[in-house]
Amino acid sequence: MVCRFEGAMGMEQDSLKIDIYMETTYLLLRLGFQARQMGYRYLRESIMLVYHDPEALSVTKFVYPDVARKFHTLDTQVEGAIRNAVETAWERGDREALESVFGELCNRDIRPTNTEVIEILVEKVRQRIEEKYGNGSIPDEGIL
Repeated sequence: MVCRFEGAMGMEQDSLKIDIYMETTYLLLRLGFQARQMGYRYLRESIMLVYHDPEALSVTKFVYPDVARKFHTLDTQVEGAIRNAVETAWERGDREALESVFGELCNRDIRPTNTEVIEILVEKVRQRIEEKYGNGSIPDEGIL
């Protein structure tokens, strides 16, 4: 009996992980990030990392090195590729969608920092997941 329960919990957590991935992907594409850019992939992975471990938001200390290890590259390349992806989306993305997610940041003359983008997108994905699962019914993320 214990095995069945653990299997069901594992499936719930797998489902949550997939939903987070899908919400992140949908949001990035809707905003105008280009899936063909490596920075898009690095940014998506960064959002996933910070979603599961909010303490890891220190991009230079945790996020860039972790993403770099996963993609077998350098953390400086991760940072630059994300910056390029953000610049591209900021210049060519869906302005209305960007304004709905980034609000006042859209009124600045400069693009947001990588950290700002990651932080805001993690929060937006978290909101969408909470809407989908309802508050309190999200499976424990500690095992993910």
